[in-house]
Amino acid sequence: MKKFVSTLLLCGALSGAYAQKKLNVVQAGIGFGNSLDYVSGAKGMPTLNFTYERMLPFKAGPGTFGAGITASYRKVNWKSTYADYEGVETNAKWKHSNAIVALRGAYHLNADIIKVENLDLYGAVQLGVRFWSSKYTASGDYGEGLTNSKDTDVHFGLVAGARYYFTPNFGVYSEVGYDVTWIKIGIAGRF
Repeated sequence: MKKFVSTLLLCGALSGAYAQKKLNVVQAGIGFGNSLDYVSGAKGMPTLNFTYERMLPFKAGPGTFGAGITASYRKVNWKSTYADYEGVETNAKWKHSNAIVALRGAYHLNADIIKVENLDLYGAVQLGVRFWSSKYTASGDYGEGLTNSKDTDVHFGLVAGARYYFTPNFGVYSEVGYDVTWIKIGIAGRF
């Protein structure tokens, strides 16, 4: 978790230098549907997501580019009772958390193509790191056992999204695709 917070603060500090024009977008939201390896029946909070994007000044075809960072976090729990091969009952508890920090590149369609005022349609590719940890505790007739695991993996995401602005600076967004979750929704601010 310390690596996640440090990386997020560093990326935020580096991106703050670009906040001089109204070409910056910040998104905060939650995600549903799991694309990571959680056990069926795991319960926990929805995925928390934060994204910063800077619109870039070049155009290509019917759109423009954006670049930025994204960060997500989710923690889940799971409990079960099962009998081993000798019929001994065991109570198991499992906790799993994921934190993602990734660079993000996006392609936005021009308003001339969309023909809906205040609507921003885009596709994005993300590449970064996933910090995950897992804790498994079991207790039964044979005593108690504990297993902790931590690791860092490469993260890749591919999403399609839409933002709709109610005012020049405030709107909502939704994204679908292969990422931490299958669906994300939330608010967007433009400055």
